[in-house]
Formats: sequence, C-alpha cells, structure tokens
Amino acid sequence: MKLFAGVLGLALLAAQQVVGLTPPAGADTLQQCGSVSVRKEVRSLSPDEWNAFKGAMQQAYEDRWIDWFGFLHERVATTVHSNAVFLVFHRKFTNDYEQILRRYNPDISLPYWNTMVDYQNPAGSSVLGDNYFGGNGDPANDNCVTTGVAGSWKLTFPDVHCLRRVYGEGQSINTWYSPEFMTSVLQKATTYADLRAGLENTIHGLPHLSLGGDMNTMHSPFDPVFWLHHANIDRMFAQWQAVDPDTRTYAYDGTDINGKTVALDDYITSTTTHVYEVMRLGYGNMCFTYDTIKAAGSADNNSLRRRQKCIVRPSKATETVKKLPSHVVTRHFPSFAKGGVINALENELNDFDPRKRMAADTDATPFTPSVADESLRGKMPYTRTLTDEYIMMMGSNATEVRDWEQRAHEMVDDLNKAMYLSPYLIKLQ
Repeated sequence: MKLFAGVLGLALLAAQQVVGLTPPAGADTLQQCGSVSVRKEVRSLSPDEWNAFKGAMQQAYEDRWIDWFGFLHERVATTVHSNAVFLVFHRKFTNDYEQILRRYNPDISLPYWNTMVDYQNPAGSSVLGDNYFGGNGDPANDNCVTTGVAGSWKLTFPDVHCLRRVYGEGQSINTWYSPEFMTSVLQKATTYADLRAGLENTIHGLPHLSLGGDMNTMHSPFDPVFWLHHANIDRMFAQWQAVDPDTRTYAYDGTDINGKTVALDDYITSTTTHVYEVMRLGYGNMCFTYDTIKAAGSADNNSLRRRQKCIVRPSKATETVKKLPSHVVTRHFPSFAKGGVINALENELNDFDPRKRMAADTDATPFTPSVADESLRGKMPYTRTLTDEYIMMMGSNATEVRDWEQRAHEMVDDLNKAMYLSPYLIKLQ
C-alpha cells in the first residue's frame, strides 16, 4: 500500500492552543492553508463547475484512477468499516481522490450529495438524472448504467465490466434517513465514538445497499456517487467538530478492528498518515471546507471557536420541529430543547426542496418550490432496514445496527403521533 501512502501525503489539522487537549507531537508543524476550497452540494454547482468536475472525473477514469481507488478500497475494506477508523480513513480517502481530480483541473472541489433531502424517493433525485450521475442499471444489459457521467465506463477490477446498479425495489428505492433523524444524530452525539456509530450505522449503509451493483460491493468507489455520498458523511463529521472545536477537533475514541483502543498518533490504515493529521480542516494539505461551514482565516489563534463559524441557515423546518410537544423535542432534539440560538452546524433541517433540479440544468423551466401537502401530515415513512447480508459484508455489529434502526423508527412514531408535517415529503405520482 505504499502507493496510496505516497500518492498524496495529505494532512489536516494543526493544534494551536486547543483548550483542554494537548495535540500530538508534529501536529503543530502543519501550516495553515493559503487558500481553502469549498465543497458544495452537487445541485448547486454552476454549469461551468459541473462541466469542470465531469471532465476531471472522465480524465481520472481514462487514466485508470477509478480502477485504482476501487481496488484499494476493497483491499482495506474489512479494517476501515464498523470501527473507529471509519470516519478518519474516508476523510483522507475522499481528499486523496479530490487531489487526483485537481491534477486535471486545480479549480475544482469535490461536491457532496445531501441524500437526506431525497430520503422519501431517492430514485427521483435530479442527482441521478440521465445527464448527471445516471439512474438504475439495465436488467437486460447486465445491469449496466447507460446514462450519466459513467454510462460508457468499463472497469477492470475484479474483471472487465460496466458500472452496475441494481435498485433495491426494481425501479424505485425505499426510504433513506431523513434530515430530521440526522439532525438528532448530530445533536445527541457527545463523543467521536457516538458520532461514528450514528453516521456509519444509519446514513452510510442505505445508499450503498439501495443503489446496488458496484455500490453494494467493497469496490464501491467505482460508482461516482460513492464520492459524493462520503463527502456528505465527512461534511457532517466536520460540522460536529466545528460545533465545539476547542474540545472536538481532536476528539477520537473507540476501538479498531482488532479491539485495540485507538489513539491520535495511530497511522490510518495502509498509510503513513497519522490520525491527528486529518482532524482539522484548513491546515496541512487538506485545504477544503464545506458550504455549510466557513473556514477561518483570522489571524487570532487563541480559539478555534473564532476560526470556524457557521453560516446561518434560517429554516421553516426548524421552527416546525421546535413547536412539537416538549417531550418529543427533548427526546430527539436536545439542542433545540435548550432554547436560545440554533447552531446551524448541528441542524440538517434546511429549506432544500427534494424536487430541486441541478443548477447546471440551464434548459429546465424555472423551479418553483413545493408547498407541504397536508395529506402527508403525520405520515412520515419508516426508514428501510439493512439486510443481514449487507451487515455481514461490512463486518458490522448486527445488534448495534438494529438498535440504530429502532431509534429511527421510534422518532418516526413520535413525530407522526404529534402530527408533524415533514417539508421533505412530496405527493408521489
């Protein structure tokens, strides 16, 4: 695995005066980035940004980088899932991919897909449109995806094949995790271990399983959606850190695949990169942030809190949730229950419309946001559950996974009993 370690020796995060935590030796040598790129939700990319990103992906495919990343992921998969390494490994992994794309165009950033917004009907998302990432595979043609950016790709591992997808329910996909539930995950996680379990056992698995095909294998990076999906997970990890950066920047606990207690000076699996090198955005070689976070550029180093500030995202959905019965808010949204100013970094309840089209789709008619349908009040659907086969493939703890699924179902029960009207539900044809 020396190639992976040497291709992009990327680091992230120095440790200057982080209150209550002494950073490992070496972290203070990482330099602040001269410029920080912003990863955006993919539907907000302009036509020029989309074309640049699409072109870089195609060049990476032609130079067989896609084959390489898929091969590498399969080689290490059993050690980087279902344990503490999951978030830190995939932060480095997505950053390495982004840096490869930047060899072809230094101005691009890896976008993310906010899958929660599309939770009710993922297959209907504009992200999976024919001109973008393509839809389901063709069952009459080896389940090959024939549209979108990878519609003509031929992958070479473990054998020569097209990009495959096999939706879990024929031409549709059952419900994923909602913005409401992921907001609860962010607000209730008090340790890194809590957050890792909350992200990996919920939102991580369903897109892999439901899109099927290559996404439902350990060489899942063959599917370009993999990168957008994992950038979204990393976005929530970064937001959770930035809620209280003085104490969370270097928060890292839990055990690795062998049951060993993890530490910040551990090497990330199959690399020569220490964990502490990937724990702070805007330092070292990981010079990126997300559109939901403003990376700090202040010369004042006294507090990380001053160096990472949230972008205010006023939301009708937030106000609706806050008006739920107090016992429901306290149980599922502890930060809302405290009152005061809402921290956008731990709030996924935005005003994003699930029918929103890609901004790059300039030929489309003007978009009109939908209005919540009263017939859907108190009718939030249950999230699909992971299959036993998927849980086994990932080496996950089945009891832990089922516990998280039960938490999600209990939230749906509580919200429906309170006659909550989710703004992300639409009347399906």
